[in-house]
Amino acid sequence: MSTSGYQLNSHGELQTPEDNSELVLCRYCDLLQHLPELQPGEEAHCSQCGHQLDSRHPQPILRPILFASSALFMLVLANLFPFIQLFAAGSQHQMNFFDTSSVLFAVHHPALAILVWLLIQAIPAFCMMAVIYLKLGMIMSLPGRMWVARVLFMLKPWSMVDIFLIGLLVSFVKLVSSADISLGLSFWAFCLFCLLHLRTFQVIDRREMWARIGVNPKPLLTAKAGLPGVSQRLKVCHCCTALVPLQQMHCSRCGSQVHVRIPASIQKTLALLTTAAILYIPANLYPIMVTVSVGQRTESTIVTGIQLLWLDGAYPVAIIIAIASVVIPLFKIVILFWLCYLALQPQSDRQDISTWVFRWVDWIGRWSMVDVLVVAILAALVRFDLLMSVYPGPAAVIFATVVITTMLAALSFDPRLLWDQSNENEADMQQATAKEIL
Repeated sequence: MSTSGYQLNSHGELQTPEDNSELVLCRYCDLLQHLPELQPGEEAHCSQCGHQLDSRHPQPILRPILFASSALFMLVLANLFPFIQLFAAGSQHQMNFFDTSSVLFAVHHPALAILVWLLIQAIPAFCMMAVIYLKLGMIMSLPGRMWVARVLFMLKPWSMVDIFLIGLLVSFVKLVSSADISLGLSFWAFCLFCLLHLRTFQVIDRREMWARIGVNPKPLLTAKAGLPGVSQRLKVCHCCTALVPLQQMHCSRCGSQVHVRIPASIQKTLALLTTAAILYIPANLYPIMVTVSVGQRTESTIVTGIQLLWLDGAYPVAIIIAIASVVIPLFKIVILFWLCYLALQPQSDRQDISTWVFRWVDWIGRWSMVDVLVVAILAALVRFDLLMSVYPGPAAVIFATVVITTMLAALSFDPRLLWDQSNENEADMQQATAKEIL
């Protein structure tokens, strides 16, 4: 069930909220609105841009602890037993889950090895432990909960176990015609870990968790729902979603530095997008994977890899890789350039559409990492010495940099800039920004 932050009656007037509702500020459009008291299974969405403001789940402490604990247990199992066995031309090779990063160290790709280890092991494990710690902290007083919560939501987008699972399926399609594949116990443990990891984040009530960690600051008595926050001398903390007075530099609940708008948002976004656009060219020109078979060296770029999959009849996988590795990065760069252009234009009626596009592009951009993870999987799995071996090409690190840069560009873009002109609060925002600089 979904509800809005506030409602309008038939005359277009703001209805009086319930006494037990609280004022919240949407971090996408800067609209101040009432958040009604939610029951388990209900969600509250911004009435202007549709962003989810809050949600409620049954058993908000027990369920996340059980899901996170089960996920950690499955991750341990995934590292204890054989992951995948490959049989080709009378030879056999066994891959463990940790080999995905350790083999990259062995073939002199330390940067890629560290990146893969962080994305599929270290960050996901920390997130699950952080959830357990924070939920236990809702029952007992544990130190450092503010820091743990801040790091948890900062690292959440960089946990890519779901993308790694898709990368495994793509790797199987690449190998199934030339080798026999046997799935070990660790593979099934990892699949369960992936599902439990995703489910853990789905059942977390972020606002309620922060409310248990620290007291939610009360806004000014003169604040009214239905108006922009900056026009009422209020801004929102992106970390804990608390309301912060405009003249206050740090959030009184979590201690994070709070700006009325992301400083130099357009400039940072354009710089990162330009970097990604430049790197996108060599990422597609240089080989992303090198195959050595019986002494013969074969280099394949992203495009040639897609062509081979298409010629082999793996049409769905070829389309998935083409979308993830070619279309999405280019599309994300173009869309973010377009959003920066819109943010600099006078008032328009496309704020709701452009905000929805930004949320969608921000979510889907991380899936471009699938091709890098496929290379890491094949490098760990196809290790038959002189018979056949797979190595990462120079484009693997370059393309990973493109994906990371576009993700950072999305994080640096402030979608509230799309609404500032229509809210007619540019003067208030400029004045508040000037005070922050001083």
